[in-house]
Amino acid sequence: MGTTRAHLVALDPPDDSLAGAVLDASPGIPVPLPVLDLPRQRRPGWPTLAALAVACGFAAVGLGAWALVASASSADSAVPAPALERSLAVLTDARAERLPLRGSVGRVALVVGRDSSAVLALDGLGVAPEGRVYVAWLVRPGSATPLRAGTFSGADRAVLLEHSVPRGARVGITLERSPAPDRPSRPLRLVAVRP
Repeated sequence: MGTTRAHLVALDPPDDSLAGAVLDASPGIPVPLPVLDLPRQRRPGWPTLAALAVACGFAAVGLGAWALVASASSADSAVPAPALERSLAVLTDARAERLPLRGSVGRVALVVGRDSSAVLALDGLGVAPEGRVYVAWLVRPGSATPLRAGTFSGADRAVLLEHSVPRGARVGITLERSPAPDRPSRPLRLVAVRP
C-alpha cells in the first residue's frame, strides 16, 4: 500500500518553529514547509468486491438448498419423496397437458405427463372440513365405474394420482366422509376429460 505525498503552503503559521520563517518571508514568496505523508484512502478493490459477491452467492445457494431439504424432509409432509419427485417431473414437463376441472372455477387443474402419469394442481381449493376428505376418481374410457385415484385434504398444492390417465379418461373430485369409500357417494361434478 503506497502513500500520497503532498506539499502544503500554510496561510497561518501552524506552530512556533515555523513562525520565524513565515514572518521573514516576503509576500508572494512561498514558504517551504516539511513534506507531509498522508495515508491513502482505503476503498475495497475489485478483487475484494468479487470475493464478497461470490461468498454471498454461495451463502444464498446454501440457504436455498437447506430450505428445500428441510421442507421436503419435514415430518408433517404427507407426500413421500418419490411421489414428490414424480409430481415435480409432471408439473415441470413443458409438453404436459393442462386441463382445468369443469366446475372448479380455475382452482383445480389436471396435469398429465407424456407417460400418462397425472397430478392435480390445486390453487385455493380449501381444506376439507373435519371428518371429510377429498377423493380423486378416475373413469377409464369405455367404463362407467370410477376408480379411486387418490385422497387429499386440500392443504397440499399438488396431488399425484395413483393411476395413469389414458386418453379419453375422465378425472373427477368429490368430497367424502373419512375414511374414503371405494365408490363415490355422489355424481362427479368437478371433472376433466383427457382428449
